[in-house]
Amino acid sequence: MKTFLEIYERYRTEGMDTRRIRHEQVASLVEKLPALFTVTPVGQSVESRAIYGIRAGTGATRVLLWSQMHGDESTATRALFDVFNFLAAPGEYGEVRRSILSQLDLLFIPMLNPDGAEHFRRENAWGIDINRDALRLTTPEGRILHDQILSFQPCFSFNLHDQESYYSAGVSHIPATIAFLAPPSGLRESITDNRRRAMQLIVALNRQLQPVIPGGVAKWSDAYEPRAFGEWSQAQNSATVLIESGGYYNDPERSFVRRLHFGILLEALCIIASKRYVAEPAESYFAIPCNRENGLFDTLRRQQTFIANGVSYTTDIGVRKEETFAGDFETYGALDQK
Repeated sequence: MKTFLEIYERYRTEGMDTRRIRHEQVASLVEKLPALFTVTPVGQSVESRAIYGIRAGTGATRVLLWSQMHGDESTATRALFDVFNFLAAPGEYGEVRRSILSQLDLLFIPMLNPDGAEHFRRENAWGIDINRDALRLTTPEGRILHDQILSFQPCFSFNLHDQESYYSAGVSHIPATIAFLAPPSGLRESITDNRRRAMQLIVALNRQLQPVIPGGVAKWSDAYEPRAFGEWSQAQNSATVLIESGGYYNDPERSFVRRLHFGILLEALCIIASKRYVAEPAESYFAIPCNRENGLFDTLRRQQTFIANGVSYTTDIGVRKEETFAGDFETYGALDQK
């Protein structure tokens, strides 16, 4: 992964530097993809925006990656277009590309919720969370993903999201910059063969990430949510990995995290192509600290002195955007490193 992070700037897609990206940007980039990629409109959103399936590779192992099912979660979408640049580039790292493209059959859905992206909101145009529509299939976007999973029958699936910046990695002051989950397909304690593969892959990726963001990897709770696509995908015998892009210090547009996501995705594809995950101890997955909700502030000022009603007192002040908190924040950290 270190190599991928070092060479990232050579493959970064221009014009996607902010967290708010629109469908027209994605459509324009899709139109310009080289012949390596086969582009198919797989359906339309509620507001009739095209949803694209992008396919590459000739291998026997099928891998599905979908992003931005929540319209305001764009970090992975931007990283996917950086990955496309890498896969299509000539010259150096040709052996890596050949391994990925000869061993894997890749299907990308880079923007599943284009209406949500247009309005920069989590839900689709009907106000429905697509990630809670895996059973009822009320939304056209949910039906598209459902049908693609059933028809493509991926061996591995990647469910790509953003999480809010205030999660810490366990009880610590360190932001959960990347969070993983190998969702269960039923009861929490059930570990199917495909879920075990997902856990092994996460263990390998966590080990690669620790030197880059020490202590900054977390794990979502694996409480079973039957309406979610991750759980439903796992139940279809696809080793499903949830990746959440979280906060990092002084990175409001998640540019650094986008770079991390580029490295994670390419490393994951290399590991799957070589089947290196089979040697990983799946049990180490449970040692990854859990996401701790509301563990951070945007800004934290220690030992601030105030006077109220003629009485002086000292307290810590934590700020999350327009909210301010006062108290003893011994275990809390801040994303603002000034």
